[in-house]
Amino acid sequence: MPGDFLTRTPQLTMRQFHAFRDERPKEEKWELIDGVPVMMPPPTVMHQRIARNLETLLNTHLQTVKPEWQADREVGVWLKGDRKFNPEPDVTVIDAAIKVGQVYVGRFYLVAEVLSESDRKAVLDAKLAYYKAHGHNRCVLFVRQDGVGAQQHDRRSEDSWVRRMLGDLYKFTPLDPFAGG
Repeated sequence: MPGDFLTRTPQLTMRQFHAFRDERPKEEKWELIDGVPVMMPPPTVMHQRIARNLETLLNTHLQTVKPEWQADREVGVWLKGDRKFNPEPDVTVIDAAIKVGQVYVGRFYLVAEVLSESDRKAVLDAKLAYYKAHGHNRCVLFVRQDGVGAQQHDRRSEDSWVRRMLGDLYKFTPLDPFAGG
């Protein structure tokens, strides 16, 4: 059963999760996924470069077509009234206007996760359902780091700018499709 991991694990409230996370060493990264605390392993250098490339490409595009939006890395998502999810996508497109001291966003337009070998299918399925359920969200992108490829879930029918950017996500990595020729 795909969600078996999440159903077998004790569920935490948001308050319990934040208390748990705040007691953990700062180098540990934790997300609450469907009520279950999930530790994220340290990202590889490849993971970081792909996320940086995506953030840069998105911001370059947004500057001309939607300057009121901004792509940022590792932004905590906590939607109003939510008690079971507190993810931190690798790249999130949010409103450019933010408040001093703001930790979480309650609205997002695109989320991207750079996949790792340690990602469990149940966790990815739960994240996908959560991201898709957010009314303002237009796109969920799961980007591979073990090969050139991404799984895109888009509310719109056209996807040309995402498809065009895909190869650029892998610049300066061993998977760069444009290197050497």
